[in-house]
Amino acid sequence: MKAVIMSGGMGTRLRPLTCHLPKPMVPIFNKPVMEYGIELLKEHGI
Repeated sequence: MKAVIMSGGMGTRLRPLTCHLPKPMVPIFNKPVMEYGIELLKEHGI
């Protein structure tokens, strides 16, 4: 394993966005937040 993307927590500060959606899947500019981290890891060969 080369990387771990931490995404714990209930996302209470992001409500109502996180009422029916996990925090890592909240879209920012039509892309889930977690996807940005995954893309950075790919760009750096991890």
